[in-house]
Amino acid sequence: MNIKTHKIVLVSGVIVTLSFLPGCIDMFKGGANQDQVENVSIPSPTSSMTGEILVTMKGKPAISTAMLELEREKFLKANPQIKQALAFMDQQAVVGFDRNILEGLIHQIIVDQHIVDNKIHETAAYQAELEDLYKAMERMLNSKYFSEQKSVSVSDAEARAFYEAHKNQLQGVTISQGGIAATGIEFNDGAAARAFAAKAKTVPGGFKKAAQDDGLNAKIKDFKLVNNQSVGIDEQLRDKIAAIKTVPSIETFEVGGKFWVVNATAKEEPKYIPYEQIKDNLKQQLEQNKRMEVFQQEIGTLRSNYGVEVNEDYFNRQVPQQQKQGPASEVAVNNNTQQVQQVESKRVA
Repeated sequence: MNIKTHKIVLVSGVIVTLSFLPGCIDMFKGGANQDQVENVSIPSPTSSMTGEILVTMKGKPAISTAMLELEREKFLKANPQIKQALAFMDQQAVVGFDRNILEGLIHQIIVDQHIVDNKIHETAAYQAELEDLYKAMERMLNSKYFSEQKSVSVSDAEARAFYEAHKNQLQGVTISQGGIAATGIEFNDGAAARAFAAKAKTVPGGFKKAAQDDGLNAKIKDFKLVNNQSVGIDEQLRDKIAAIKTVPSIETFEVGGKFWVVNATAKEEPKYIPYEQIKDNLKQQLEQNKRMEVFQQEIGTLRSNYGVEVNEDYFNRQVPQQQKQGPASEVAVNNNTQQVQQVESKRVA
């Protein structure tokens, strides 16, 4: 694939997301009657019909260069990875990108006009759904601005400390789990296993030479690198090998009635993506977590200030008396409440 073809493919991948752009839809509060909207508002009252006219509809200007640029910037702001890709595209590919954004806008204004021409927006079902959408958007904005009232920041030192303490748990940060490089031989008899281990520790050539002398080469099992996440190996044996502290060493383990002589030859430490490469994303996540904590604290304070009281008797009446379990039920209710609060906090953040 040559460079030009690759750039075109990048643009094609972007186009999938441009079927219907938000465009110039102006969400308005409450209902709309025929006098208020005889023709769809294209552009919306808040949009600027400045610059060169790119599209007309019914003989009237519908989309200008200023509107295209506005939609382009909004799209790239929401998709920064695409903005980075555009920097490596030639002018023809960039123009093709803009042309497809324009096509998405055209689709939207056609849909808008069709809805108005057929008075679909005046139906009860449409108005009810519009009101629900408006309320949902209003509450989402309320939550957004509420959470942004409190300034939240995470220092580089805090982020680095968190990285060092939790890097083995952070998703996508581990490059290699590390572990113990080991081979082993299984024995049915414990005495035979211990005798072989003793020989392997003293004979010149160690484990391999002892196995060769005793005709056990065919029984050597190469475990490669063993750690607590390894698969394809008995879990008990895996954990015992992973817990070996001294390397190189020869150890004997009893597992499931069998005996293993394990030759641990090397230890590899886990490898992680360097902090500097992930610090921006990590700090952003930590700031979000902090914002969630502040949100919960502020909600608790305001709940008290506003005198919020819950009629718990209503919920108690919904549960048959024989199903009530006292404190256990209260714990379940509290746990469920905390889960709901966590979901709400994540949505706000």
